[in-house]
Amino acid sequence: MPKITFSQAKEFLDNINDKDCVAVIHHNDGDGFASGIIFYDWCKNKGAEVENFIFNFCRWDKKISLEKFNKIIITDIAPGGIEELSLPTDKEIFYTDHHPEREKIPEEILELRTSEEGYIPSSRTAGELTNIKPWLSVAGTITDAGDLYPENDKFINEFLNKEGISLEKFKEEVSHVLGNTLVYFQEDLQEAFKIMKEINSLEDFKKLKKYSEQIEDELSKIIKRFDFEKKKLGDVYFFYFETKYFIKKPLSAIISRNNPEDTIIFATPIDEENLSISARNQSKTKDMAELLRAGIKGLDDASAGGHIPAAGGQILTKDLEKFKENIRNFLKE
Repeated sequence: MPKITFSQAKEFLDNINDKDCVAVIHHNDGDGFASGIIFYDWCKNKGAEVENFIFNFCRWDKKISLEKFNKIIITDIAPGGIEELSLPTDKEIFYTDHHPEREKIPEEILELRTSEEGYIPSSRTAGELTNIKPWLSVAGTITDAGDLYPENDKFINEFLNKEGISLEKFKEEVSHVLGNTLVYFQEDLQEAFKIMKEINSLEDFKKLKKYSEQIEDELSKIIKRFDFEKKKLGDVYFFYFETKYFIKKPLSAIISRNNPEDTIIFATPIDEENLSISARNQSKTKDMAELLRAGIKGLDDASAGGHIPAAGGQILTKDLEKFKENIRNFLKE
């Protein structure tokens, strides 16, 4: 089926009822969680049986069966991840995402893509489709750096003005807390989902601060190391770090916002055999997805993808030096 409109997506959601069994598959970051929780709650409110599944690139459990579901909602997963899901072909599947369309997805999937409208995170789309949990929709948008793009200004500012809260205060008390809580529960993200879906107001976010504060302490320590430990790969900075928590995403967001003109590649261990990589350039003068794809060229069991200002992926630990060599050669060209 061709791509669908916003109205057609809303019609799909409106038609969910108590006879449906729905799977909600969402990315493992703040935007994915926020949009996933919003769609999950929508289905619950419609009386459907619903279950959520958390997606991580190259780590999807092939043993997961989606056969019992008659409808599937997929949110904030770049098109390249759809193939990993091995989706059944006899289900009604709704998919919404905001990543550039580099890969095609099966035609039978109802696809609402927002990339043509600019940088519209999936949590904003979920919020606008359902009109539930607006604080979560805005928080997810900001955790995905949506506040850096003018196309989201009206959406964010209307909410902030209504609540009488500044952007900086909202980041400190809500969106940063959301992101940090996910980092705290990195080894048990379903527990994070269970806790976060019970957040029903801005006031409720205070319940998450006990998790967030521990991550803030760790972030402060690593940020202080950046200026002393970063290395040069051509005109790109490379920063390798090890830490108690998996803080790569909030760390890279903070450092790149503090150094908006710089291109920075971050690398940190996932386990003994794999490294997580990401690249940031807030000025959008270089394509970070292209940069990382060049870095993984010729490497086994490696992946990379994302947007112009921000991209991520993973490589085998043993291939780190080859990855850096690929980056140097790409920059020379």
